[in-house]
Amino acid sequence: MTTWDTPPTGTWGHFAWRRQNLLDEIRKQGGEWTTGRVKQLYRQYITGHVYRHNIRRDLAHLCAEGYLDRRGNGTPRRYYTLRTEGVTA
Repeated sequence: MTTWDTPPTGTWGHFAWRRQNLLDEIRKQGGEWTTGRVKQLYRQYITGHVYRHNIRRDLAHLCAEGYLDRRGNGTPRRYYTLRTEGVTA
């Protein structure tokens, strides 16, 4: 369940909260997720600016945890999709 309205206090809790909500949205909406698409989502729910570097880190973190697959390696357009089989975390 997405809980964008109640961010935790503290920096590390904020990162985990943001990533969990992002994962919930990816599960709900499906499709291809680029940094631009995540940035649009964050603009809806998060006050203040979130740098593209942090968005890339959020996506890479969810990929490393086994929730997402990275696509388009070696091409100008890289994106992530929800891993449907063999979720490791």
